[in-house]
Amino acid sequence: MKKLLASRGAPWIGGTLLLLIAAAGLYLFTGATASVESKAPKAAAGDITYGPANAKLTVIEYSDFQCPFCAEYAPILATLRQRYGDQVKFVYRFFPLAGHPYATVAAKAAYAASLQGKFWEMHDLLFKDQKAWSASADPRALFDGYAQSLGLDLARFHADMDAQSTLDFIAREAAAGDKAGVSHTPWFVVGDNVVLPRDLQQFGKLIRDAL
Repeated sequence: MKKLLASRGAPWIGGTLLLLIAAAGLYLFTGATASVESKAPKAAAGDITYGPANAKLTVIEYSDFQCPFCAEYAPILATLRQRYGDQVKFVYRFFPLAGHPYATVAAKAAYAASLQGKFWEMHDLLFKDQKAWSASADPRALFDGYAQSLGLDLARFHADMDAQSTLDFIAREAAAGDKAGVSHTPWFVVGDNVVLPRDLQQFGKLIRDAL
């Protein structure tokens, strides 16, 4: 599975099937919370983050806004941010997959929102309404609605979405993920280890054990 840095790609159904196979294989191979050492770059100043800059623990997620598994994990991560956001730095990194035709444009919308201080709000809306915009003929109209509901400057939002610097940022994160061995989404790093907890309880335990 490869990332997508264009507006169109293979049909979503095909990409989803590949993700199902990959995720099932990972669960069977690693177990619920087994881990391996991460090769992902450490959190840096340019990352999109939630939580204290000097937090003892960092949780990194490589994610694709059109990935159905990422959408399932989104409420879990939201709960974890609420519970541990004063102790843990949560990092979001873009990793749009080739099988998802709107993954990159959604990433661009999220990044544009981040430039107006509303990344996490846009993040939550994109995952909450994933089925709607994924099934649309053109998701940008829906993204505009999300931007307006968040009080963003729409002209600036459009300009930032279409800026080469936005695409470059997404491409750099995806390329770094590729180099680190990221092969599917969501891909989680807790501290120094790649993990795939099955649920909120297991994820919370990993965080508590690492603190």
